[in-house]
Amino acid sequence: MTVFAATKSQPSLPEKEHILRKYSEFFQTLHDESTPTGLLGRGTHYSVFRAIVFVGAEGLSQARFHDFAVIWDEDHDERVMKAIEKVYFAGLLSNFLMFGERKGGFTAISGTSLQCPEPLARQLNDITSHLDGDSWLSSIAELEQTANPIIGDDDKKVSLYLKTVHMLWQLGTKLPIPSPPWP
Repeated sequence: MTVFAATKSQPSLPEKEHILRKYSEFFQTLHDESTPTGLLGRGTHYSVFRAIVFVGAEGLSQARFHDFAVIWDEDHDERVMKAIEKVYFAGLLSNFLMFGERKGGFTAISGTSLQCPEPLARQLNDITSHLDGDSWLSSIAELEQTANPIIGDDDKKVSLYLKTVHMLWQLGTKLPIPSPPWP
C-alpha cells in the first residue's frame, strides 16, 4: 500500500487515480470496467451500481441499499441505463441482481426463483418495448440457470462469470450501515 504525504515540493496530495463514471443520477457507481476484460463472449465486462430501494420483492418498508451489476458487451451500450432507471421507477429493481443488453435483447437476472414471473416479465417487456426511440425484447433469467442469454459463450463459463461477479460484490438488497448513535 502506498501512502502519500504533502511535502514542500508537492503541497497537495495526488488526485484519485481513477474517478468512477456517473451513468445515472439515481445510481451510485461502485465499480466500472469501461472496456472489455478477458476473452469471454464478445468483449464482456461489467459495472456495479448501488440504489436506495424502499419497496421490493420482500415488501420492504425501510430504506435499503440494492447493489446490482450491468454486464456490458463490446459496444458498452449505455442506453441500457435508461431501461434500468425505468425498472427502478416501477419499483422492480430489487427483484434483479444483473442486467444486460445483447443483440437488441434486454436481460434481467434474478437471484432466486421469482414468485410471480409472468406478471413481472410482462412489466419488464412493457418497459423495454417503450424506450425513447428504442424497443428491446426482454427476458428474465435466474442466476442459477445453466443457459443464460446475457453473454454469448459456453454456458459453464457464463455461469461461472456471473456467479463470480455476484460473489465478489454480494449483489442484492442489504441494510445500510447504521449511523453512529451521536448527533
